[in-house]
Amino acid sequence: MTQFLAFTITGIVTGAVYAVAASGLVVTYTTSGIFNFAHGAMGMVLAFVYWQLRVHAHWPAPFALIAVLFILAPLFGAAIERTLMRNIRGSDTGVALMVTLGLLLFLMGIALTFWKPTDPRALPEFFAGHSVRIASVNVTWHELIEIGVAGAVAVFLRLLFYRTRAGVAMRAVVDDRDLTALNGANRSRVSALS
Repeated sequence: MTQFLAFTITGIVTGAVYAVAASGLVVTYTTSGIFNFAHGAMGMVLAFVYWQLRVHAHWPAPFALIAVLFILAPLFGAAIERTLMRNIRGSDTGVALMVTLGLLLFLMGIALTFWKPTDPRALPEFFAGHSVRIASVNVTWHELIEIGVAGAVAVFLRLLFYRTRAGVAMRAVVDDRDLTALNGANRSRVSALS
């Protein structure tokens, strides 16, 4: 029974990581109408930047998280929307897919240039050494944070897209840009916000 519970907890934690990644894909498609094959590569580059700040530059974890999640990631996403996604909106699906595949390869090339794959990189866990005992299994605080973040992201995105004017505008700009503009939303600003 202990082994079953341990595997169940490991599965929930792994599922939480996949849920956050899938949420990003859904948000990208919902707000742009383009399936972004480079989504994972964008996350990879930002994860490497977090590692660079946290481990190599010795930034405290909260500052590195704030810098990556609330400053660099939005700027990076806005730059990609401005330079690539805005130009392929309304194009053939094949064109949109090829552009995102090109972005994927470009980002992989950047990562290989700056962070050699032969060098191992490890990140310290959040609250390393702390755990909670559930039945006979120790669950680290890091794993509990992963599960909590996945749940918080799901609730936040649901509330954002269905309960806020900005979220509704993000979904609307994909369906009909002109109608969205007639309702008072700035199409370009909404796309950049997405």
